[in-house]
Amino acid sequence: MKALGMIEVYSFTTAVCAADLMAKTGNVHVIAFDRNRPFAKGFPVPLIMAAKIEGDVADVKASVEAASEFAKSRGHYIVSHCIPNPGEDVDKMAYRLDINKDKFNKKLPKSFQGALDGYEFYGDNSIGLLEVEGLVASIDGLDAMLKAADVRLVHTEKRLGGRLVTLIIAGKVSAVKSALESGKAAASPKGTVYGCEVIANPHAEILKFFDMDNGKEK
Repeated sequence: MKALGMIEVYSFTTAVCAADLMAKTGNVHVIAFDRNRPFAKGFPVPLIMAAKIEGDVADVKASVEAASEFAKSRGHYIVSHCIPNPGEDVDKMAYRLDINKDKFNKKLPKSFQGALDGYEFYGDNSIGLLEVEGLVASIDGLDAMLKAADVRLVHTEKRLGGRLVTLIIAGKVSAVKSALESGKAAASPKGTVYGCEVIANPHAEILKFFDMDNGKEK
């Protein structure tokens, strides 16, 4: 590993969007997501996430800077850092992955170390993330999204603390945008919506975390 880049933010949605931006900014690999829960009340989102990348020093620095600006624009930035030539033990810890294994990503490895090849994705051209407090609110939001537009559910993230559930849908950009609007409107009366984002043309480095095969679930 030539350089390790890390950014810590509030919310799973922000972390995924930041990681996608890092992959699009520089020639880097996204190697893991880690989560942590705030130790006290009063935070913007009851979840802290870290996204980690590797690559050449210049690429890593540029990517982390771009992601930091994005997270700051959402009010969810905490800290970021780059480590050139990390030591062996740091290298081992960097690949540690903490992301939910559900019906959509049964084969997700515990570590992407040594398995960082790109991922091909076609058919759909965007993904959308809706991060909601509470199962009832999230299910109602999902129902509204699936009825509002031609989208499909590709991942659910439920082990996030604070009763958070993140739903990830895929489809064409216009369909995903419409679905998210409906999902947010349906979910918000029942639970706080902490994230609602569209990622157009998601990078292969992000899609590998959601076990999608050529635009279809495995």
